[in-house]
Amino acid sequence: MFQYSSKSLFSEVKEQYKLGFLFLAFAAAFLLQDIFLLLCLFAVLLTLLAVAGYRGFFGLFIGLLPFLALADIGFVIFLSNSGLDLLHLTISSNLRILCLFTATAFFTFSTDVFALHKLFSKMHFPEEICLPVYVLFRFLPEIEHDLVEIAGIQKIRGITKRNPVLYIKSVMIPLLFTVLQKSDDLAIAYYLRKKRETS
Repeated sequence: MFQYSSKSLFSEVKEQYKLGFLFLAFAAAFLLQDIFLLLCLFAVLLTLLAVAGYRGFFGLFIGLLPFLALADIGFVIFLSNSGLDLLHLTISSNLRILCLFTATAFFTFSTDVFALHKLFSKMHFPEEICLPVYVLFRFLPEIEHDLVEIAGIQKIRGITKRNPVLYIKSVMIPLLFTVLQKSDDLAIAYYLRKKRETS
């Protein structure tokens, strides 16, 4: 879903331009108040993602729906007596999240993480910023791959989405252990690298 594609139409564009575009898209998503303008921004970002060559739109947004539904329910429960226009707040918040998600998907789909790391090094960004970005872009596709594998294994065992509680438990617990193991391996590798650099 989030994996870089060298076949993307925008893969040859310089990383600094794509990074600047990402910041502009984020700023526009936060600054725009009008629902129509937010909808236009979302349409533009979605079109860019399609032009870039991305085709997995269903998988991209299906994971967001439960999160958006929970956020909307939270707005209704906690802000119903606040006097705010809940309909406008809910729609604009959902559109903002969709814009941020689509801009990030466009950026990750068309940007090589190694080229991005080189750009950060050239710009003398501190390692505290570079390392999390590198790890996120490098290992998010692996985590997604693990999720698909675990879901496939659970399907073979007869655990499907018809029983959502059992399905989520059977998929998320193994995924959590896999992610913890990978993060542990990363931490050890980073520690050993730093130790070698200082000695």
